[in-house]
Amino acid sequence: MPYIFKRNKQKRFEALYRIYAKNLYVLSLRYVANSFDAEEVVQRAFIKVFEKLDAFKEENEQATKGWLNRIVINESLLLLREQKRIQLNDDTTFNEPFTDSLPDTDLSYKECLSLVRNLPDGYRAVFNLYVIEGYSHKEIAVMLDISEASSRSQLTRARAYLQKQIKQLNYETEVIR
Repeated sequence: MPYIFKRNKQKRFEALYRIYAKNLYVLSLRYVANSFDAEEVVQRAFIKVFEKLDAFKEENEQATKGWLNRIVINESLLLLREQKRIQLNDDTTFNEPFTDSLPDTDLSYKECLSLVRNLPDGYRAVFNLYVIEGYSHKEIAVMLDISEASSRSQLTRARAYLQKQIKQLNYETEVIR
């Protein structure tokens, strides 16, 4: 049995916070627009964790991490909805061309993350849930209360937006050289 689960509730909670808070903050930043909102999400998430800690009996690190990640993702999406920043509709028409691959680029991880963070909120939420978290369009539709077609459309638009941004960065880099 892992060390953190042998302790009383307060000690278990403190251990979870100490071990996972920083990673959960970074996870939240992939969904919300700024550090203030990410801090708010993590705080809300840990309140829920404390409330549900007695019911959580998983003993392996992967299950614990998955449980915490799910709470943070849900809290991030909830905050975006509360702020009325995530506005998805069922408009599935999309007229811009899209190829299934991104342009060749030498962007760093940090630069790629920055591009994703600059996506419009709806695009960013669907992109993160599908591409990074691995949820299906059916699961995303339920999470965001949209149709599967809308989820697909938002992902297509996010990819096209990223393609355009990467091409622009590549062009700017070529001009500077």
